[in-house]
Amino acid sequence: MTFNTLPAATLGLFEAVAIAVSRHPSIISAVSAIEQQQGQVDVARAGYYPKVNAGMNSGRVNTYGYGQVATVSLSQMLHDFGKVEGSVTQAQGQVFKQQALLLKQVDSIAGQTAEAILEVHRQQSLLQIARDQVVAVEDVLQRVKLRADSGLTPQSDFIQATTRLQSAQANSQQVGTSLNQWRARLKTLVGAALPARVADLPPDLERLAQLDTPPDYGLLPDVLAAEADRRSAYGQLQNAKAQRYPTLALEATANQALSGTNPNNGIRHGSYNTLTLTGSMALYEGGAISAQVRGANAAIEHAESTINESRLTAEDALLRAHELAIGARARLGILAQRMASMSETRALYREQYSVGTRSVLDLLNAEQEVYQAAADQETARHDFWLGLITYIGAAGRSRQAYGLDTPPTAQGENHP
Repeated sequence: MTFNTLPAATLGLFEAVAIAVSRHPSIISAVSAIEQQQGQVDVARAGYYPKVNAGMNSGRVNTYGYGQVATVSLSQMLHDFGKVEGSVTQAQGQVFKQQALLLKQVDSIAGQTAEAILEVHRQQSLLQIARDQVVAVEDVLQRVKLRADSGLTPQSDFIQATTRLQSAQANSQQVGTSLNQWRARLKTLVGAALPARVADLPPDLERLAQLDTPPDYGLLPDVLAAEADRRSAYGQLQNAKAQRYPTLALEATANQALSGTNPNNGIRHGSYNTLTLTGSMALYEGGAISAQVRGANAAIEHAESTINESRLTAEDALLRAHELAIGARARLGILAQRMASMSETRALYREQYSVGTRSVLDLLNAEQEVYQAAADQETARHDFWLGLITYIGAAGRSRQAYGLDTPPTAQGENHP
């Protein structure tokens, strides 16, 4: 499914991920690599089928003079003790590895896009909070100006409020810059101009993450790639061991003298046919076979170590993402209470400032505390979502969680 345009009003998580995955060059390259490797499987499988050759000789034919002889030969492998089977297994292992790398690339692009959407939404929310702070401090400044013009407060209060306003404006500008940077990152991933805002993250993202469901490490792309390497190494080992045994084949040859005499029987314009059972093997290759066996065994050990390492890395990433999500969720309740308390305090300080029982510094500090409480609450909310997104990626659930179609693979092959 290809996406060429973006929604007019907002851009959602699922839409952005689908667009990025459908157009990213690395995904297209990975699909091509699968098709290329599938060709090597077909080459290896060709060893099971007959080989037919044809040729023609023209010139002096032994003592019979000059002539032209056409030859057709057919060779069919009967038994090779696993040489072709090992080559096929080795090539199939590389196909499965390329498929695993495709899944890994899909998960990577999906994770990058989901993070970009999250950070754009985070900065979007923080920018609105920063702008609200600017409006609130402007309101304080107006209150101070009225009292200063009436002689009820010193001019220094007005200067102090003006300084706070400038600080709030600078903070708003900084958040706006961060928002633009993340929007640029998201635009690169989706390949089109973005709408004015991104949508809220899906409310069922926690359910999709399945924090309490242990992942199947055997389905992680890195583990699948290492498993494919191990399978390929076993094919290499089978092939290497089979080189110690002969290859049995049935060979048939037919030749016809088109002009002159057939050199095989001396008959003018004659034909000559043979059918033989052959056996051939390498008696000595300087230790190449033993070296191939050692190399294949080392490749198997390396693949098994990589499998264990991939599982350990995934487990570490999952634990950290889980703790990030759980910790942020726990903070949200406390921060909500803090926000409610500071909002009440600000309203009270405004009343007390109006009657002269609170200083402008108290009022400005209350505004700063309200801003910080709102910003902390929004940061914790997005940290919770970040933990969920990270957990989805580490568990290999990106394709399922984001509703992606099964990525295209080489025809005729299934995922490992």
